[in-house]
Amino acid sequence: MTHAITRRGVAALVTRGGLAALATGALAAPALAQGRFPSRDLTWLVYQSPGGSIDVTTRTIQPFLEARGFKSQLEYATGAGGRVARSKLASNRADGHTIMTEVAPGVSVDTAMFEVPYTATSFAPIYGWQSSGGQLNVKKDSPIRSMADFAAECRKRRVVVASIGRGGAHHLQLLALRRDLGVPFDIAHFSGSSAAYAQVIGGHVDASIGGPASGSRALDNLHIIGVFEPTRAKALPDHPTVTEQGLTIQLVPQLFFASIRASVAADRRAALTTAFREAFKEAELIARMNRQGEFPVLMEPERITEILAAETTLVASFKDELKA
Repeated sequence: MTHAITRRGVAALVTRGGLAALATGALAAPALAQGRFPSRDLTWLVYQSPGGSIDVTTRTIQPFLEARGFKSQLEYATGAGGRVARSKLASNRADGHTIMTEVAPGVSVDTAMFEVPYTATSFAPIYGWQSSGGQLNVKKDSPIRSMADFAAECRKRRVVVASIGRGGAHHLQLLALRRDLGVPFDIAHFSGSSAAYAQVIGGHVDASIGGPASGSRALDNLHIIGVFEPTRAKALPDHPTVTEQGLTIQLVPQLFFASIRASVAADRRAALTTAFREAFKEAELIARMNRQGEFPVLMEPERITEILAAETTLVASFKDELKA
C-alpha cells in the first residue's frame, strides 16, 4: 500500500524533528535507518498460547532485553502453526519495531505446503537461543528397549508413532528416521507432547517423539529409546543418542530464534542482535532458563541462516510426505 505525502505533510514532519524522504510515494528504506531506534516499544509476536515453550522462553528473555533499551509488548497471534503471526510480521512496517519468536522449520514448511503471502526470504533471523533435537519414547514397560528393537518391531508388524504436530521439526525427524532406518511405520499427529505421550502411556500407539525437556518430565511413565542429538541431551544425560546406538540418522534440530522482516535496515537488525547477545551474557537469564528445563544453545544470525537453508532442502525432499 502506498501513502500520498503532501508538501504540507513533509513540512510538518520536518517541523517536528522527523526525517522524511519520498520514494514512489512512501518513506524510502534508507530513512528508516535514521533517527533513534527504538523510538517506541517493540511488538513481539508469539504464535503459541501462553504456557508453551515459545511463550515461556520469550517471557524469560523479555526483561533482559528491556534492560538494554528494547522494551516490548507481547502480542499473541496464534493459529495455523504460526502462519497468522508470520503474515502479520510480513505486513508490518519494516522499521524494526516488530519482531517474532520463530521456531524452525516453520517458514520452510509453510511455503512448501500452503499458499502464504511471504517466502523464506521475507524474514531474517536476529538471534537464536535454542537448538534441540527430539527423543523417541515408548511406554515404560514396552518390550521395545532400544532403537534396534524398534527397527525389528517395524519389520514384523504395523507400528504407529505419534508426532507432536504436523509439519514441525519433530515430524520431519520422524520422516528422516523412517527413510534412514529403511523400515516402515505410520505417523499419527497430535497437538503437543502431552497429547502424544498420553497416547503412548495409554497403549494407543507404540511410540512417540517429543523434546528432551518434556521427555525428562515424563520418565515415570516413559522409556526413552533414542535421542536425536549429536551428543547426549543435558535434559536426558542417562539416555543414549541414536548415533551411540550405531545408527546414521539425519538430525533435524528445532530452532528457537527471534525473527524480523528482512527489509528492515541493517543497522537496526544489528542493534537488535547486539541486545540479544548481551542479554544472554547475563548469568541470571541462563539460570532462569535452566530452571525451566531449557539449556540454551546460542546462535548468531549467520549460523541460523545456514541451518535454515539445510532444513529448506529437507522440507522440499519430504514435500509429499508432509502433505500426506
